[in-house]
Amino acid sequence: MKGYIFILQLCLFAMSCMNSNQNEKAEQGHINTEKEKPTAIEHPVIAFLNERDSTNTTGLPVVDLQKMYSFENVCLQDIADVEYIVLETHDDALITTKRTIVTDSFIVTRRMEDVVFFKRDGRFSHVLNRKGGSGEEYTLLNHLHINPQEKEVYIHDGQRGWIQVYTYNGEYKRTLKIKDKNFTLGEIYYNDSEALFAEDIMNVDYVDNKPTNPRPYYNISVADGTKYRLPITLKKRIGNALKMYDEKTGKITSMSVDIFPVSNINNELIISNFALDTIYKYQNEKLVPIARKENWKNKNGVPNIVALDAMTEDFFLWHAVEKDFDNAFKGLLTRTILQNRHTGKCLLVNLVDSNVIDKRFRFPKRMTANYHITPENTILQYYPADVLKELLELGKLQGKLKEIASKLDEEDNPVLVLAKFK
Repeated sequence: MKGYIFILQLCLFAMSCMNSNQNEKAEQGHINTEKEKPTAIEHPVIAFLNERDSTNTTGLPVVDLQKMYSFENVCLQDIADVEYIVLETHDDALITTKRTIVTDSFIVTRRMEDVVFFKRDGRFSHVLNRKGGSGEEYTLLNHLHINPQEKEVYIHDGQRGWIQVYTYNGEYKRTLKIKDKNFTLGEIYYNDSEALFAEDIMNVDYVDNKPTNPRPYYNISVADGTKYRLPITLKKRIGNALKMYDEKTGKITSMSVDIFPVSNINNELIISNFALDTIYKYQNEKLVPIARKENWKNKNGVPNIVALDAMTEDFFLWHAVEKDFDNAFKGLLTRTILQNRHTGKCLLVNLVDSNVIDKRFRFPKRMTANYHITPENTILQYYPADVLKELLELGKLQGKLKEIASKLDEEDNPVLVLAKFK
């Protein structure tokens, strides 16, 4: 009997040890599983944009043009909703990548002396052309803007200096005669229902250093063309043109950079004058500082012309071009800088499209709302049809862009890229 009890105790002890070992293995297995579970890696750019703790002690975000910022390739689709719009190819509407205005209803651009309207989905709508010699026509289409509320088109006649006002369909409405011979109108911008905003660019970047207008910004009445000067004084003007004078031939060589000191971003006028340290928005007839730039001249005194390409509640997207005459036709130093408005921190970035497999590919031009007029929080650029066809043949496209390119001919209109920030 005692022997039987001893054997039973021995069996129970063995079972207890077995259960203990199994539990230990189970616990150990559980621990190992936890250790091997992959941890989520947050996207560094998304994390950068989501930072809220301010490290800025100056009161305004500051972009330093001589500072070595960290570099990141940023996939456009990670920070924006991207829309491709195939602009219909039409005999009356073969366009390039000119300045473009996007509204809720239309996409408006120009071709030579034509104002070309596409519907919002890219289908061709119509062409406005009132070129001629009468008082209701324009002789030279210089600058263009529209008023979506009143459905008016404003065309600056570069020869007469007038602004002609038409309906979207080209019906003449009135002429804004700017009565000032010593005035060269730059781009025109829609300010509000009563005024356009414009800059006098006479003699800016002129090779003989002729005097420029020290108070160059104006509101222009959309009723009769009366000018109202704004209280901004500039001692020395810097433009976006690079001009070189050849003393031997007496010829002037000139090229312009597609970056402008004034822009309509998010339906607000932004003044990024290249000769000022402060960037302003013009609101309720007042200048409101929104950011500053530092060290925008290099050690040789060559300036960086700097402007905002985009602006949201959370970040600025800056574009900077070193205005170096010596390298004008070799390749100017350009930079795109993403800045967190809450912290003031900056990243040097390169925007790429996830539907282009070759990450070495760069957009033909930068994505911007400085050069174009776009909806809120949106930047714009074009893919020329021949560029897309070449990428397709090289097997470097995927997704929606591959599908679009497969239906294009090389001579077709470009494909519009709209990116609305999330």
